[in-house]
Amino acid sequence: MFDPVIKGVVDLVEAEIVSQSQPLSDDGDSTGASTNLSLLQINEMVEKAVPKRKRGRLVGLARHASSYPASSSQAPYADPMILEELHDKDERIGALEEQNTTILSQNATIRSENATILAELASQKKFNTEIMQKLDRLMSSSP
Repeated sequence: MFDPVIKGVVDLVEAEIVSQSQPLSDDGDSTGASTNLSLLQINEMVEKAVPKRKRGRLVGLARHASSYPASSSQAPYADPMILEELHDKDERIGALEEQNTTILSQNATIRSENATILAELASQKKFNTEIMQKLDRLMSSSP
């Protein structure tokens, strides 16, 4: 079911992990071996266990595991130009948020003024309607 080469590599690496994970002193307090090996160390074990082909290439692996940088061993590279662009965009976002707040405040003021004007217009319309009714009564009562 499994490729014998792969099974052999897995068995060898598992045995290596167990042997390197054994506690240094056996005082009876340890509950078992803990795996404190880094991914890089395990990758190196696999690299040693996998048979090599011509030109040092490993069977089944395109590149040596050690040619990949360990993710925790290096700080991520930060391009100064990209950082400057991000800073500029952050400043632009801050300015746009401030502008948006100002516009929203102005809109609220305009809505309030519009509501006042509408109330005044409604009052004026009511007053005009009353005057028209009085004029109609005066006109209808005169001979």
